[in-house]
Amino acid sequence: MFYVFCQVFNDPIHGTVELHPLLIKIIDTPQFQRLRNIKQLGGVYFVYPGASHNRFEHSIGVAHLAGQLVEALRTRQPELKINDRDVLCVKIAGLCHDLGHGPFSHLYDQMFITKAKRPAGALGEKMATWTHEEASVEMFDHLVKSNNLELEMEDYGLILPNDVNFIKKMIEGLKDPKAAQVSPACWSEIGRTEDKFFLFEIVANKSNGIDVDKFDYFARDCYHLGMKNNFDHLRFIQLTRVIKVEKDGLNHICSRDKEVANLYDMFYTRNCIHRRACQHKVNKIMQYMIAEAFLKADGHIKIEGLEGKEFTLSPAISDMEAYTKLTDHVFEQILHSSSVELAEAKKILERIISRDHYRFLGETKPRQVPTREKILGWKEELDQARQNVCPEGHNFDPKLNPCSKDTAEACQKLSKAISQTLDSFRESGKLSEERKRRWERELAEAVPEGGDGGVTLKPEDFVVLDTTFDYGMKDKDPIKNVYFYNKINPDKAFNITRDQVSKLLPACFSEQLIGVYSKKNDDQSVEAARMHLEQWCKQKGLPEPQYGEIETPEVIPVGNIQNN
Repeated sequence: MFYVFCQVFNDPIHGTVELHPLLIKIIDTPQFQRLRNIKQLGGVYFVYPGASHNRFEHSIGVAHLAGQLVEALRTRQPELKINDRDVLCVKIAGLCHDLGHGPFSHLYDQMFITKAKRPAGALGEKMATWTHEEASVEMFDHLVKSNNLELEMEDYGLILPNDVNFIKKMIEGLKDPKAAQVSPACWSEIGRTEDKFFLFEIVANKSNGIDVDKFDYFARDCYHLGMKNNFDHLRFIQLTRVIKVEKDGLNHICSRDKEVANLYDMFYTRNCIHRRACQHKVNKIMQYMIAEAFLKADGHIKIEGLEGKEFTLSPAISDMEAYTKLTDHVFEQILHSSSVELAEAKKILERIISRDHYRFLGETKPRQVPTREKILGWKEELDQARQNVCPEGHNFDPKLNPCSKDTAEACQKLSKAISQTLDSFRESGKLSEERKRRWERELAEAVPEGGDGGVTLKPEDFVVLDTTFDYGMKDKDPIKNVYFYNKINPDKAFNITRDQVSKLLPACFSEQLIGVYSKKNDDQSVEAARMHLEQWCKQKGLPEPQYGEIETPEVIPVGNIQNN
């Protein structure tokens, strides 16, 4: 072993941060430096002046926390045989997990690429399913090859291609560990053996969403937004253990049982950030307008890729050399362009700069329709209830356990009935663009009984946006997939149900709102459009629209939160 001199950074969130020389080599590349010019929260900067932080510092923070967690596990549990290669790979995955983000972060992949015109062939198929995680893996490959970092990696003890495959799989997240279990060859392809499964839960945890990526963005986003962060990630790191779970035979990162309320606070913090910032009604329309401008500019902005080939805004995802040059600066490029082709896009961005954005008319909640996931959740709860009731021939105090054999049989019958009707329930998801356009037509036709003051409104004068608030796993309780241990038996993993924590937790973990905006912003048109919205809600049997911002309650609400 030889001592590695680390470079020290001063971070406003984590204080002194030491980074391995190989991480510095990665940071000092054009592919990583582009993250300096990609806002962490996209258009939120137009609403919160403090939200000026970028993916660059977030990525450094995630690398730091990934190192802290894996080092803590190595110190406390030497039997896990975590080696220096594992530690370095985990840090690199944390550093590079967001390399694939496009301009204005999630705006690019969620609001632009999904609507961009798809050409026929491989590129169109790629755009249909493209994610920024996929791009991060491609960008990491491009970064390593174009900067000749293979030798540097080997000099610091990494074994190629195994360790590169391991890093990429940690960035992407191990979505289906059962498939890897069935085929031992799969484990060799991802660079680690089955006993190191827990390492895949550090950077991008697909099982329950508790990972160091969230730890950093909770702390960093709250700091820059001027909000309080109730989650203590250092305490979580201090109390984690790796335990083999009987259910799947894999080693999972487990938390101390007394930390379950702290984890609910973590997911509630996520909900607060989304409700107050990411899904803020003004931010929503700002991002919609930016995406609208990008769609109009797509095809007219040329970006040079490999071998001098030119790409435009959306096809650039197929060429990492071109994608490296695609950052938030495209906003300024359009805004200051004198090109006739970009005139429409420029006009939209000028409205944003002059705060002349589309006007918020109101929002309403759609009728609650149980989703397939929700129904499956009810079935699981019924099956669990049937197992928990008083066993036959056993006498329990009815005050402590009022369940009976009849209760068990009733649960079994309900569970069976649900299984037979699952196909009639829809999959959860966002509103389709087709449905939004139909609603915009209906809004234009929903003339109030007393008239609309002589204002003529067309479908294109309305914008319908849907907003979903959840705890990170759609309408599921994320804690259901978390494993815990206790002080008495620290080597046995178990789940904790919601009822064992508190009766004050939400009964549902997702709700959906429909927001409506007017592209016309003169007072007469806005008032007429608002009356159309009220009439439309009456016709659809929807609740009366709310016009003000709905604040996040200070405590976790009791009762039923609508799902989507």
